[in-house]
Amino acid sequence: MLAGIQTNMCVETTARIGGNLGHSVTVAIDATFTFDLAGPDGTVLTADELTRATAVNLHGGRFARIATTKEVLAELG
Repeated sequence: MLAGIQTNMCVETTARIGGNLGHSVTVAIDATFTFDLAGPDGTVLTADELTRATAVNLHGGRFARIATTKEVLAELG
């Protein structure tokens, strides 16, 4: 289970590597944090947009399962 800062960088990279290495990775997406980020053309994506993009990338790419902290804790019993 992953949580941490920066959602779209460190957390996403760690999840991708873990998934590529064959690990079962779950990201507690609400237990991550990031910052607004400007692209090369000046377009700014908000932290919420970047978090949603990370969730889509990891889920869609089958690198990781996306869950909430509440879901993860319920599974732990």
